[in-house]
Amino acid sequence: MNITNIIILHGFRYINISTVPLPFGFVSVSTAFGDAFQLGTEQTYSYWNEVRIGSARNASHTLGYIVKAKINLGTVWGDDEHKLLRLQIVDPVMYTTPGNVKHVTTLTDVSASSFYVHWNLGQIKKIFLSEESDLSLSNFKKGIAAFFQYQLLDGKYSEEDPSGKCDVYYTSHSSTRYHKAKNSCQFPGDRHERTEFPLRSLARTVRSADFTVSTEGTLEKVMAQDYVKYLVNAYDNFGAFVESTSKLEIIGNSGKVDTVQGATLEDAVGSLQLKEDNLLPVEVEKECSGENCDTLVKLVKELKKDLTNEKIGKQQSSSALIKLVQLGRETSTEDFQRILKAKTLQDQKGQLMDLLGAIQTPEAHEAAKSLLRYESDEELVVAERYLQALAVGARPQEGVIADLLETATNKPKNDKFYDSLLQTIASMAHRFARLPGHSYDSEIVEKVKDFLIEQLERCGKDKCKDKFVRALNNLKSPKTLETLVKLAQEGSTKVSVAAMKALRSFSVFLWNDDYKAIFEDIFFQVSKKYDSSARALALDILLDLKPDYEELTHLVQHLKSDDKVYEVKQYLLQKLNMIADRCPDFAELLKRVIREDPKLNNYHVIGARGLSTALTRTYSTVPSFNASLESLQEMSGGVLKRGLVDLGLEVGEEKFSMFTLGLFAGGLSSFVNSGDAEENEDDSDSIAGMELSVQGSVLRPLIFFDGKGELMGHVWSGTASEPTPAYQATTLLQDNEERFPLQNGIVVKLNTLGAISIDLNGQVTLSIWGRNAHSKVEQNTGIAVSGSLSLESSFIALRLHFEVTQEPQLHLTSDLDFSGDNVLCMQLLQSNSIQNQRHQKTLTIPKTTYRKAQTTTITHKIPGRTHALNQKNNDMCNLIAKS
Repeated sequence: MNITNIIILHGFRYINISTVPLPFGFVSVSTAFGDAFQLGTEQTYSYWNEVRIGSARNASHTLGYIVKAKINLGTVWGDDEHKLLRLQIVDPVMYTTPGNVKHVTTLTDVSASSFYVHWNLGQIKKIFLSEESDLSLSNFKKGIAAFFQYQLLDGKYSEEDPSGKCDVYYTSHSSTRYHKAKNSCQFPGDRHERTEFPLRSLARTVRSADFTVSTEGTLEKVMAQDYVKYLVNAYDNFGAFVESTSKLEIIGNSGKVDTVQGATLEDAVGSLQLKEDNLLPVEVEKECSGENCDTLVKLVKELKKDLTNEKIGKQQSSSALIKLVQLGRETSTEDFQRILKAKTLQDQKGQLMDLLGAIQTPEAHEAAKSLLRYESDEELVVAERYLQALAVGARPQEGVIADLLETATNKPKNDKFYDSLLQTIASMAHRFARLPGHSYDSEIVEKVKDFLIEQLERCGKDKCKDKFVRALNNLKSPKTLETLVKLAQEGSTKVSVAAMKALRSFSVFLWNDDYKAIFEDIFFQVSKKYDSSARALALDILLDLKPDYEELTHLVQHLKSDDKVYEVKQYLLQKLNMIADRCPDFAELLKRVIREDPKLNNYHVIGARGLSTALTRTYSTVPSFNASLESLQEMSGGVLKRGLVDLGLEVGEEKFSMFTLGLFAGGLSSFVNSGDAEENEDDSDSIAGMELSVQGSVLRPLIFFDGKGELMGHVWSGTASEPTPAYQATTLLQDNEERFPLQNGIVVKLNTLGAISIDLNGQVTLSIWGRNAHSKVEQNTGIAVSGSLSLESSFIALRLHFEVTQEPQLHLTSDLDFSGDNVLCMQLLQSNSIQNQRHQKTLTIPKTTYRKAQTTTITHKIPGRTHALNQKNNDMCNLIAKS
């Protein structure tokens, strides 16, 4: 749109516009700037920039520096719209803050040479610099030049400066005073964050400036601020901040300046022999030399003691993994192989596999491939350790998935290895599909899905189908829903339950009315009878869909039915109570449904018999992370049929499953007098085992026994009575990094890594003569979260490192007495723990011995607790205690 020969009133000035850049169009700009930066003139500005870093929880204690200088700006070439501005930095000095005795540094290198900018009606088109090897010096000059990029018409613009490519909003306060706000800045470079919100880090940012111009449009004064507050989502107000405040103000007109000859801008610049660039800063890496440089080989040796099996389940293990991962992502295959072959590190091989799986680079995978063997039990443990670490990693590589898929296509002979391999491939494909720029339509994800479906269709036995259905559970592709629904409806009992577990893991947003009708059919057994576990899982999905009054009434009516499997009724009742405890709106709706049906509102219905339980309890709160503990125990014939304990991390309305322990059993009713043959639907072979899910990735199940003969062998030999490790690993939780470029040209690095180390062991004792059983599961956990905010340049280095460590423990015990009426007592204990928080701020001046540091440590003692389950459980515990 061209607007010609229009006179508009801008503030108190009349401006003749031949073509104006309106915010809503791309119209070339005209003379809104009047006679700004007249040719042959020079202005002198004072420059001041203060940078401070501090803890997010205590903004009063900061560490930083101030740079002061004078800036000479001369217009050496130009016409009405295009000008070549020469800038020279004079007498730059840096002071460290705070403190009574400030360290003063004269930045002689900064003022070594002049630089030039192409200024076009308020926009900096290009910057011209001398050939300099010092990136920090170039970035500093770009920060100075960016002050002279401004507009005098209100509206939204797109600008590129040291902050990146930003949406910039201008608001005028008068004819000479303006406000500038920058949003949605895109800066090139690596950026990574976890897809799960509770594991992310949040950067709250402000970029703004207030500036004043002369009546001719020449910049007279600027006050600019950059602020970022970097917080770890899982912890309340835990993190760091950086603030950069800058001021540029004219202090005089020093007179005339020599001009540069040239018919065009290109001619004028060509005579200066300078390098053309843009305003985007280049990230400066921390320099090290000789023994000052850390390598993975060196750090592994230093942390050797923290990588032993004895440290798993403790914070030392988690802290060690965090320290090693960052270096590991810059390590070559040769160095990885050197570490793995070291004879002095053979006892650490398990945690080294955790490390390689967390690093997830092609170099790490190439080194680990040599250990993917399964000829012996020891080799199998090492191989599965690596695969399980890969499965939960947040940075899946397409090439690694393709390599593992090729291995799976050749079908390894060891069934346990093959099972773990399938689960890893599916989990990695799921996480790959959720990365920015990828989806379930991505080629490698499609290949994984097609392979799993094809192999599933070839399976003839339930055991074969079960592992592929579990893999579809990990893949979570919406394209597999029809397959899983068909298996849930038509498969054998075992396959149907496995398919329902997979469907339960999908997002509730996928379930339309057609799917909801299928889940209702399974729960209410409309078309045929279903296993109670499949029905319970269908109920879980229906309740996840947040039923309205009519839908909830329909579900609750089942409590009045003549369903002989009364444990399903008890499970329904327990789930309703669990949700009501956490959601007041649901509790009111449930009360209304019960009150309005007199037949429902009586003890014989809402006091249904059964031992099944469903409950959720608060696991931890501020100052620790917010987490809940959910326990579901589905009973059958007086013994556990399916149970799980889930530890979930909560941030706002979002929840993330960190670790889920599942137990399953079948065919044990013959050992227990249930007293009700009609209710007992369990006529399968004796089997018991454990299912583990780590960060949403389901692992290969651990089978305790399969068949009555094997069960009795455990009973008579007592091998099940000793504490047995079920899962040991250290995996990453938080894995986030990004860049925040400041107006002054320095790029701030933001980084958060978190890890959890888990040692899970259990034991079971069963007495045929005393007709009782006892089980105990212990989960020892070490959690460490480490973050940093750092600025690197050739003249200053600022860093704030923050970390938190904790070792929560959870013990689940159960006692079953089946000498008479079945009595089950469950106890959920959480031991005392200590949380340590540490913040360290450091300031160093490169190539000098100057170093300043501030360290703050906070310790919180977190008392243990015994989680109350329900009154029925309390009564049964009292009965067992008296016997």
